Amino acid sequence: MRTRSIVFSIASLSLLASCDHRVFNDLEDQVWVQSDTKPSDSPSAGFGIGLVNAGGDSLQYFIASKSPPTVFMAKFDQNGSRSTIAPSEVQGVLRTADSFATPTVMASDPSGFGGAEPNVAVAAIDSGSPALYMLRGDNGEATVIQLAGSEAPKGIAFGNSDASAEVDLFAVAGPDLNLVANYQAGSAPIDCNVGGATRDILVADVDAAAGSEVLITVDGEILVTTGTTLATAAADETQTDCFAVTPATATITAPEGEASFGTLLRQGDFDGNGEADLVVSAPEENAVYVFLNWTVAAPSTGTLISAPSGATRFGSAIAIGDFGNDGRDDLVISDPDRDVEAKPSAGSVYIYAGEADGTFADPITLHDATPQDDQVFGQSLTVSEAFGGSRLVVGAKDEVFTYFQTPVPGDIDFRN
Repeated sequence: MRTRSIVFSIASLSLLASCDHRVFNDLEDQVWVQSDTKPSDSPSAGFGIGLVNAGGDSLQYFIASKSPPTVFMAKFDQNGSRSTIAPSEVQGVLRTADSFATPTVMASDPSGFGGAEPNVAVAAIDSGSPALYMLRGDNGEATVIQLAGSEAPKGIAFGNSDASAEVDLFAVAGPDLNLVANYQAGSAPIDCNVGGATRDILVADVDAAAGSEVLITVDGEILVTTGTTLATAAADETQTDCFAVTPATATITAPEGEASFGTLLRQGDFDGNGEADLVVSAPEENAVYVFLNWTVAAPSTGTLISAPSGATRFGSAIAIGDFGNDGRDDLVISDPDRDVEAKPSAGSVYIYAGEADGTFADPITLHDATPQDDQVFGQSLTVSEAFGGSRLVVGAKDEVFTYFQTPVPGDIDFRN
């Protein structure tokens, strides 16, 4: 474990002649961060290939490791001291797991934090079939949901998509969309075919109608529909097409024809106006687009977030949090294959602070203070809302970096 603990203010950065305020070495400059590797007694290789917030009122998150498939739970106390990194209770269920994908697809349901039911989903292949391992955020206890299809899920989403008071769970794997309505009630998954190769799925409120909409990446474009439409199609045993009866209500196409458009779908509120802003990545083309205030009735044009010089897979991972505590979300984008200081695939992470006019400040760059060959810093990202603010967690090869403070104006370190 390596740590660096320095209190700083952005206003004072101009006084540091040796420090470019846009670029921070995580363990050398004015950032508080802790680096952790897997427990020494674990045989699993590939620590850090997936991250997801575990919720609650403290800093805790799950870490995926590749072989044998393992999920670790990290917890920190109020002073920022790590209390544990240990395999979660999911290990008893994982005995039949064949593999996790790299990066591992993981998602959490914020509305379920602190409850007695699982609220975190991890995508895997289990006994040759796609599956979701469902974990409780408080203790890591787990169950497994078997899904239709033959591929590991590429996207997972939680959300209220049918105007009910219950949260539904969605997963896309190959051409199959799997839906678990009111997942905490233990409902069985139902499925339908979307008619093409899927990449990701998002539940977001982008229509005036009650309930949220479901956005699915299919063959390089994003189809927008409702949970009710999908539930009706999936429950109809006379046909398998998700859109046979009710077509998608809207489509978002790649602005420049990017083949990998829609690899990741995320939402935030970067201008602080209370409306959903969509984020869509196309990492094979080094492109990330932000669609401000996008709705079905008034679709906006995507704004390109230009990749920094030397980018190779810009947009491979994305996270969103309000690091400046100003009521506007900030956008975190990784390029784990970028060369840093002549180290191939050392990896970098970029933080774009959201502005009130819908633009973004110049990015702040994070990378390891001592970059290493094939470190793939930023292969996974998550943000934990803990101790009154957003805390960034970055996955690298066999290492995870927890940022208690990030170099964004207004960010406050919670540790005394």
